[in-house]
Amino acid sequence: MVKDHQEEWQVLCGQAAVEQDAAKLLKLIKRIDELLESKRNRIEGKNERVAAWRGNTVFQIAYDEILLITRAELLRNRGYDVSSALGNHDARRVLAKGGKYRVFLIGHAAPQVERQEMAQWLKSNFPEAKILALNAPEIGRLPEADFNFVLNGPEEWLATVGAVAG
Repeated sequence: MVKDHQEEWQVLCGQAAVEQDAAKLLKLIKRIDELLESKRNRIEGKNERVAAWRGNTVFQIAYDEILLITRAELLRNRGYDVSSALGNHDARRVLAKGGKYRVFLIGHAAPQVERQEMAQWLKSNFPEAKILALNAPEIGRLPEADFNFVLNGPEEWLATVGAVAG
């Protein structure tokens, strides 16, 4: 699973290398350990949960490292298999490797034109998937998205992920 979550792995290792707060460092190390355990299980042929078969695979495009990790953890805690990328370029690179995603989550911390470009690319390449856009209050809606949420907590968009991912 480390290979499947390479973007997260890189972010976590980079943060762990410079983290000064012991509690935050422990949290990072625990997540790295989860990824390694998942890889070991896969190599040993243990029956790992394959969320994609159930339609619970979510791909998020974040534009801020902390938000990438936070949102991924929120989704994982609710039973979703999450893949993440930091920015449009990384998202295209990861998605070019294949994968079945029912839900794409586009973060808010990028210029509107960059987010629109990503949404248009996702619609062209994954026409069956749903796009959820998280929007800063001053930016407004992302017209290409199937669902738009003004950031004021994760409850609304998490409920929609649950309804869409089934």
